[in-house]
Amino acid sequence: MERLEVGEKRRPGSTFALPVSVEQVAVVIKQMGWAERQRLLKLVPELRQATIQAPSRTPDEIHVAVERVQAEVMQALGGQPLSPTEPFLGDLTLGQYRELPDEDRARLWDEWAGIDLEELEELDVQPDAVSAG
Repeated sequence: MERLEVGEKRRPGSTFALPVSVEQVAVVIKQMGWAERQRLLKLVPELRQATIQAPSRTPDEIHVAVERVQAEVMQALGGQPLSPTEPFLGDLTLGQYRELPDEDRARLWDEWAGIDLEELEELDVQPDAVSAG
């Protein structure tokens, strides 16, 4: 890898070494918000392509990942699972969402995937707030 001195110009098409490790970059990315990650993907579209071409995970790897996420969510909730009457997505409670067939859940996620989250109005609510709808 090429190293550049301050003020030195980089040759087109050349690469240069950064004084950071991949692990340090990963820490920064983990701290980014959703909008910053989307901007990063626009700046480095190769990241999206690398993700699409990533090797498939085994069922065991998927199971371990799901268990890890479930444990992280439970920890974030202080060990108390959400109530089935808890507002979840749109007009649905968590219980209503769980009762939906897989096809309906997939359809809802496809619809919501097309929504630009930056366009949504953010509201501050109390932790015990109940949906008016």
